Amino acid sequence: MKMTLHILRKDLRRHRWEILLYVLACAGWAWQVGHPAGWLAERIRTLAPIVLFGMWLLLTVRVVQGESLVGDRVFWSTRPYRWQQLLAAKCCFLLLCVNLPLLVAEVALIKAAGIPLSWSLLPGLLFLELWLAFFVTFPAVTLAALTESLVQWVLTLLGLLVFALVVSWLPWNRLPTTLDGQENLAGLMGMALIAPILAFALLWQYVRRRVWPARVAASLAVILVPLVVLIAPAGWIFSLAYMHPQGAVPVHVSIEENGAGSGRTYTRYQREYNPEPEISLPIAASATDPDTLIDLDGWRVTLTGDNGWRWRSPWINHTFWFGGEETDTSVFFDMPPATADQLAQKHATARVELAFSVFRLTPPRRIETAGKRFTLPGGIICRGQPQGSGFFTLGWTDCVAPLRLPEVLIVQMESGDSTCPPDRRSQLLPPGHRAVGVDFGTSLPAEFDPNPVRSLNLTLNGWFPPIPIAPGSRQNLPARFCSGTPLTARTGTSMGKMQATFELGAIGSEVRGVEPADSE
Repeated sequence: MKMTLHILRKDLRRHRWEILLYVLACAGWAWQVGHPAGWLAERIRTLAPIVLFGMWLLLTVRVVQGESLVGDRVFWSTRPYRWQQLLAAKCCFLLLCVNLPLLVAEVALIKAAGIPLSWSLLPGLLFLELWLAFFVTFPAVTLAALTESLVQWVLTLLGLLVFALVVSWLPWNRLPTTLDGQENLAGLMGMALIAPILAFALLWQYVRRRVWPARVAASLAVILVPLVVLIAPAGWIFSLAYMHPQGAVPVHVSIEENGAGSGRTYTRYQREYNPEPEISLPIAASATDPDTLIDLDGWRVTLTGDNGWRWRSPWINHTFWFGGEETDTSVFFDMPPATADQLAQKHATARVELAFSVFRLTPPRRIETAGKRFTLPGGIICRGQPQGSGFFTLGWTDCVAPLRLPEVLIVQMESGDSTCPPDRRSQLLPPGHRAVGVDFGTSLPAEFDPNPVRSLNLTLNGWFPPIPIAPGSRQNLPARFCSGTPLTARTGTSMGKMQATFELGAIGSEVRGVEPADSE
């Protein structure tokens, strides 16, 4: 311990100017984030984080290479240093001089945002520091241990960037579609492989100081990155990411009948920029439990017809959410023109496979919004003043939360409770209509962002059922939120990602449609 403190004191003296510049970079970044408006803040918006991370990496590399592990300058091996003492001293230096100033800046940002400081924030802040150290400091330390000088470190980093650029030119778009759950699982598997390899390279270099085995290990870790991308679309990854429900399926899906009384129909769109027509099947979807929210990640449609005819679409990456009430939407996919021409003759029936996340919702909570400040579930603090004509959308209010947003937040407003005065375009709102907004966060103690203040950009959807601006008008009133209008809020926790298959039956006859404005 005495030798560890001796090395630490020596590093603090040697790198005092780098430490000072890093602290100033932290202070400048925190000031810019806390004061985003203004002439100076606008000018340094992009520069501040670049300087922060630049000084972060410079300080990390300089302190690790202070006792070089590569080349003929390994003078410390002749001194009474043990590798455990040296490595412990470097870790203490990085925690004290890199993470501590950043932690102070993060606490200052939380305080400046008007969020009360409490000890309950400490686990999340420590988790955030650990996360940043793992993804930023740890790779930088490993690379510094495998290079002899700062110039060599920079050249190696440039080589990695060139490798990444070359890899990005590969035809990744020819891979099958990867859904959100597959990407997350493949990323976790990649980290589970890459992190131990990098840790081995770092420890090997400190223990043995034989650089080439460590460099080979680090190169293997780099090569694993594109391999993770390659395995993400694999079927076994999908099966692990989206499990079949245990018990009843929490989703109900059925094909929609044509409102004009002509039975089931599907729509065929022909787009100018794509020779393949788009087929759209109208469906109705709902959660089987009113206290459940379904967040869809994607779908795959299988069509079967006469004489064993069969066609299957790839997985379509598309996101939308729905709850216990029936939601009218559609599943769409591209087909080769010759195959699309056969649908009517083959009397096709459809089966749709869905991949989705399930969230269990808490009981509704009424939120009074009178005054300049109100609180939403999840520790979200909202402040705002009416804009212009006395209204503002919820997305315009100043809503912030410490470290993370709830896994899911649902805010609902009733037309009968609206306190907005009518303007020249509209009349008093009739009761019986609602506007809903949904925002998704994370289940982790903190989101991966040096700025610990999370901003809520929740925007309410339009009124449902729609309210026309005037009788007979095709334009509908927007959903406006005014100060004093009560809200109903619910949060939810994830029950996992699941997959389910639904038989939709006959798809009916074809209807030619105009090109859809947006199919994403």
